[in-house]
Amino acid sequence: MKQIIKNFNNLVKRKILKVQNKTNNNFNISVFNKYLITFIVSLFFYLFYLLMPLLYEKTWLQANIESKLRNEFKVNLSTSADISYRILPAPHFLIKDSKILVAEGEKTKSIAEIKDFQIFLSHTNFFDKKKMNIKKIVISNANFSLLRSDIKLLNEYTSKKFSNKKININNSNIFFKDNLEEIISIIKVDKTILFFDDEKLLNFFKLKGGVFNLPFTFDFNSRNDSTIYKEFHLNFKRLKLDIYNKSTTQNKLTSGKNNITFLQSTINTRYNLKEKLIIFESSNSRLDNSQVNYKGELSINPFDLILNINLDNYKISRLFDINPILIELIKSGLLFNENISVSTFIITNSNIKNEIFDSAKINFYIIGGKIHFDKTKFINNNIGSLQLNNSNLFYENSELTFNSDILINIQNSQKLFSFLNTSKSSRKDIKTILINLDYDFLANQFRFNNVKIDNREVSSQLLTIIEDFTDNNRNNFNKSRRLLNEALKAYEG
Repeated sequence: MKQIIKNFNNLVKRKILKVQNKTNNNFNISVFNKYLITFIVSLFFYLFYLLMPLLYEKTWLQANIESKLRNEFKVNLSTSADISYRILPAPHFLIKDSKILVAEGEKTKSIAEIKDFQIFLSHTNFFDKKKMNIKKIVISNANFSLLRSDIKLLNEYTSKKFSNKKININNSNIFFKDNLEEIISIIKVDKTILFFDDEKLLNFFKLKGGVFNLPFTFDFNSRNDSTIYKEFHLNFKRLKLDIYNKSTTQNKLTSGKNNITFLQSTINTRYNLKEKLIIFESSNSRLDNSQVNYKGELSINPFDLILNINLDNYKISRLFDINPILIELIKSGLLFNENISVSTFIITNSNIKNEIFDSAKINFYIIGGKIHFDKTKFINNNIGSLQLNNSNLFYENSELTFNSDILINIQNSQKLFSFLNTSKSSRKDIKTILINLDYDFLANQFRFNNVKIDNREVSSQLLTIIEDFTDNNRNNFNKSRRLLNEALKAYEG
């Protein structure tokens, strides 16, 4: 191109000198006009050069694009005949309504429907179509549809070397489905870029998007040689949730470390993975200001988690404080998936003053799409214990409700009366109290369905007193102690 401009400039000079000689030097062109003419003509030739791909034959172009995408980007694209060429914002082909195909046995299937597929070209040589060079590709307004069985394909793709030419994905959706084509989750993709960095010798994948109306960023990089190296960083700013993971794989054994920061807690984990089974344990983890130790096993497919947690000197009353962000996660429905199985056991002992309970054994289960806390037990060493049975946590009609039987075993009723400052005339020998209730997390309201003391139905007067506990926003220790003493006074036992 520089040579063309130089030759044209020399031509203009010769023509000008020729005209000057014929007119006895009466004709003259200023230096500014020379450069202006040169610029205009050069621009014309440059635009003509940029428009050369318009002359490429459509059938050849379609086949050549599919071949280059398959070889250079590992993308099997089924293009439509709707291919146009544009020079702004940079020279590129625009393909409408194309599809990305993957092999499934002897057949192929579509995993993405793309409205706009842009192929940006290098400016090196437009005169020779065989030397057409793709600079990068941009996918916009696409819908990716991935089954659970396709996750393996994603893992295989990220384990291979990416193209050193960038792939951008903008304003798209990723639909994750189970093998019955039911949608599990939808990821909104605002902006994504993936490429191989020749200097760092790493695959890079960066995504900015949202899931369950929660925006997030995801960064991933990997290297695949004698040792497979993978690293990712996931951040949900609104949730104050940050997840970092780094792993290496050698001889089919994966070892790594994981760091999760959520609110004021930090969970550090060391793990080993072999044949879809992850064995893990904690490393210097803290929950709020308390040290936490845990270990467990996780089966990936299907998702099955067994987790044992020991909280050292953790304030038990905090276990009843459900963070609003966690409530939003439960409302999203993610935990009610029938393909998730979780068995979590938490043990804590508290040496903190002014705590009602001295220790707790908490069971948290997710089985068959249901969440429950059966056999969870809170213990007061002086008085007795409180246990949950037949429990169920569910989200229905915009209400997040916990229903459970609560069995209170009183081992020393005199200690209980002393704790409540109960008058001697109201003290009765009580062994057990059984309550069935509903708790609405969003409204912070109780509903008492049934109350029995020592397996006997209570009077309507006592039930009326208990109903004063309904609005948990107004409950406090002094009010609770007063109401309990009124209930003991009304109890006829």
